[in-house]
Amino acid sequence: MHPTTIILADDHKLVRQGMRALLEAQPDIEVIGEASDGQEALKLIETLSPDIAFLDVMMPNLNGIEVAKITRHRNLKTRLIFLSMHANATYVVRALHSGAIAYVLKDSDFSEILQAVHNAMEGKRYLSAAIADEVFEMLINSDSRGEKAGLIDILSPREREILQLIAEGNTNAVIAEKLSLSIRTVETHRAHVMAKLHFNSQADLVRFAVQQGLVLP
Repeated sequence: MHPTTIILADDHKLVRQGMRALLEAQPDIEVIGEASDGQEALKLIETLSPDIAFLDVMMPNLNGIEVAKITRHRNLKTRLIFLSMHANATYVVRALHSGAIAYVLKDSDFSEILQAVHNAMEGKRYLSAAIADEVFEMLINSDSRGEKAGLIDILSPREREILQLIAEGNTNAVIAEKLSLSIRTVETHRAHVMAKLHFNSQADLVRFAVQQGLVLP
């Protein structure tokens, strides 16, 4: 019987090592790769075509939400499970909208993680019990949190990527080098982000990025 192949994407090595040890103790699971940021995760998904990818919401360079959106856009078959410390319903809804099939909290019992894997392989969704009620409440009652969650979608994928890199403290020159763009192009994207979101300062951008779960406060 073909084992379920999994990659793990998290910027904390201890989390990856712990997850790998727990998962590989299962006879029907094989961990075939690890990534420390979103760009690496995307490359592994494209090159290894795992059955499942575990993603953290917040990762350097490219966050998990963007990885999920690109994976869906490119019609890649890997099923995505978010494993996150964030129990905020806004993050969960954004993760599900981006194409994830499951969202599990890092402080969950391992049995929940296994259930998420089994559900994903059967094409069924899974939410940690601790967050399910809040998520359903948010989906039923479209409140201001839902509106804020959708605001970021007016930005293009490249603009969201640059927003995250700005909020991580990178200069225009560093961003240009990371993305193989000219500094002028980065400045243009930055100006478009400011205009679309009606922001006046970098502090506004950083606050918004924290609110949207792109970076930690």
